[in-house]
Amino acid sequence: MVKRNKSNISNCLYTSSLFFLMLLTIAALGISAFDIVHLGLKAGNKKYYFVVVASGSYFLMGFVAVLLGLRRLITVKKELANIPKSYVPIDKKHVPKSVYELIRTKLEHVSGITAESKPRPEDGAQPGWGRPGKELDKIHFKTSIVDTFPLIEKTAFEHLQLKRHPSMSVKRFIEFLVENRAIDYNLGYAYVEGYEKARFSEDEILEENYTEFMKVVFNLLRNWVSP
Repeated sequence: MVKRNKSNISNCLYTSSLFFLMLLTIAALGISAFDIVHLGLKAGNKKYYFVVVASGSYFLMGFVAVLLGLRRLITVKKELANIPKSYVPIDKKHVPKSVYELIRTKLEHVSGITAESKPRPEDGAQPGWGRPGKELDKIHFKTSIVDTFPLIEKTAFEHLQLKRHPSMSVKRFIEFLVENRAIDYNLGYAYVEGYEKARFSEDEILEENYTEFMKVVFNLLRNWVSP
């Protein structure tokens, strides 16, 4: 906005100065012509031809001056309008060395900001989902965590003959496994905490939390299925 205002002020000053010079030229020519015509009229009838020629010459000169001024104004505006908006005079021959270095420094700074702000593929994941193109791509962490309980229930029955009663909640079943020394208390507590957070919390699960939870599940199952 500030740069645009400065540009508008510069354009107004240029146009005003050009019109001022045109008016000054017309005024100078008018005064000179009036003086010559006045002297010619005083000289009598013999000078009428001279008066007509002088008046016509001054009028023509004033007309040409106005025409050239307007042509200059139109040409400058047309040339400015034809300059591409993306054009930057960055070559050393276009601007002084100090200006060139300033422009180059600013462009490098802007280029660095643009590169840093450009989104990376791994940053494009939605909250609670795996990052695109990575190992956990297309995995919804909450859903995946909740889906681990049927696997634990099935594995406990197949390898330990410990069956879950239909009335048992997830927490109660894990406590049941701890009581039967099927799993370590700390592992069981970590599993229940992670499961309930995924099941009941409104917040999405972070990738690092999901990874830690799956390590707990792996340790639970490894103890049961190991030969």
